[in-house]
Amino acid sequence: MPSSQDDEGPLVDAFRAGGTTALADVYDRWSPLVYSLALRSVGDVARAERVTQRVFTRAWAARATYDPALARFSDWLVDLTRDCIGGAGAVAGRADVVASPFDADDFGQGESKTGGLAERLVVADGMSHLDTLSQRVLRMALDHDLTLAEIAERTGLRVEEVRSQVAAGLMELRQRLEVQVDAH
Repeated sequence: MPSSQDDEGPLVDAFRAGGTTALADVYDRWSPLVYSLALRSVGDVARAERVTQRVFTRAWAARATYDPALARFSDWLVDLTRDCIGGAGAVAGRADVVASPFDADDFGQGESKTGGLAERLVVADGMSHLDTLSQRVLRMALDHDLTLAEIAERTGLRVEEVRSQVAAGLMELRQRLEVQVDAH
């Protein structure tokens, strides 16, 4: 693994360009730093793991905003970690906070944890581009395993509208993911 700032240029450039392999490499390289900072601050393994995932989720979503001229990549991640640690105390133990798709530890057989996180981040990035209603309906269906009727009841939409939102959201998500895969 590269150790100098000069050696991180190609890796960080690939990460900023949205390369999922680069995301896995960035996670492998800097997650021990992020996790150790989180663990020292929150004092709980499960919360430190959630903070670590939140840091890399935020880093992935904000990758285009990172400017190597302003800070080293590791310093940028440390700043994100501090922000997430501050937020971790605020959300710990709150029942009204909706679980993130990254909080689950249900990676497939033989799949690396890093690879699973990379795939989840790519999907989350795709979801973030959907309109608010489509995001809400898909999260209810996928994350909370609600039926169309249950979603309709919670949203005030008709079942047909929910079905249409799910179908349209999944089609748009599929198109976005296909474009990302084809680009890499």
